[in-house]
This record gives sequence, C-alpha cells and structure tokens, in this order.
Amino acid sequence: MQNSRWTAIFDLDGTLIPNMSAEKTFFFYMLRNGLLSAGKILQIIPAIWRAKGNLHDITRGNKAYLRNVSSERLENIARNYFEPRIDSIVFPRMHQVIEEHRANGDLLLLLTGTLDVIAGCFVRKLRFDGFKAAKLEIKNGYYTGRVNGILPYGIGKLEVLRELKEEFKYDSNKTSLYANIYSDRFVMNAVERPVAVNPDQRLRNYAKRQKWKIIDTK
Repeated sequence: MQNSRWTAIFDLDGTLIPNMSAEKTFFFYMLRNGLLSAGKILQIIPAIWRAKGNLHDITRGNKAYLRNVSSERLENIARNYFEPRIDSIVFPRMHQVIEEHRANGDLLLLLTGTLDVIAGCFVRKLRFDGFKAAKLEIKNGYYTGRVNGILPYGIGKLEVLRELKEEFKYDSNKTSLYANIYSDRFVMNAVERPVAVNPDQRLRNYAKRQKWKIIDTK
C-alpha cells in the first residue's frame, strides 16, 4: 500500500552539511588519530595515482582503506566522531527545513553517496525514518573494501531512489527532494518538488530554467 504522507528526501554533503564530504573528513580523522595503519594507506596508493590525488574520486568507489576493518569497530568510531558534531555541522537553515517537515508529519529520508555507517549516524541524530547510502560489503564481521550494490551517485542514484521508494512506499507526487549538485538532477526530476540547496553553477542554472526552488544557506 502506498504511503499517504508527504515525503522529504535529503542529500547529505553540500545539502545538509558543508561541501567537504563526510567520508573525507572521517578519513582524515582516522588518519590523524592513528586509526588507519600504514598498510591501509598503501592499499589506496594505486587509486590515488589513477585519480590524480582527488580524494573525492578515490573514496567514491574505492573503499580499500577499510578492508579487514571490523564493522563493529568502524561503527563505534563513526558514532563517536559524528554524533557529537551533527547538530553543529548541519546548516541552521536545513535544521529549520527538517523541523518544518517533521511538524507536518512528513516521512524523512536520507539519500546519499556517503558510507552507510556514516549515514546511519545522521539518521539517528536527526531522527529520520530511513536512508540509502553506499552499502559496504561485510564478510564474517569485517569489511571487504567493496561497495555492495549500486553506488548512489549520478545516474546510479536514480536506481537507489527506486529502491528507497520500494522500501518506504512513498508517493513521488507527494515528495520533496533536496540536493546540491548537477548530477543529482536525475533524482530531482523524479519527484514532484525538487529543491536545489547551495547548488553548483550548473545545477543553479538548470534549477532556474526548471523554475525549481533554490535555497542558499551560506
């Protein structure tokens, strides 16, 4: 049965929080605190070479630095790092938007290309109803360094949006979706009320042509 509530779907990086990716800040936190061994760093050197040093491109599809890390340990590290910080790093304007939707009884969902272990921290702290993120493959309680399923990025994010719709049975004609980059136009076009938040220039121009609402939080 289709959910009759209005639904609000939020991207994370650049939409709810400043544009430096949550995974990137988490990577450097682990690096600074000795939570990543030299061996783990060596595992991503080939990816660094291929991506010409662009850490965003490296971490988007390559999770080798997490290979053989205990899933329980990583979840505890993520919770200890993110959850005390979330209230202060989410844009105040987006806190307001979230609470407006909550007051209306709307379903609150997160759709992000970040790690599922990171997304879960935001979902718990912001009291969302669910999420889809980059799902890390786990075998025998340890990460393999691979993403399980489709990475929620670009056109792939549209397929993950379909999975989210199947799980939560929401009505696309009663859905808002908040995102910030041009590659998110695919998922934004799939809902009734797309909202561009701190959009990059290509998305800003596109949103203006489509007459979408634009929110600038900076």
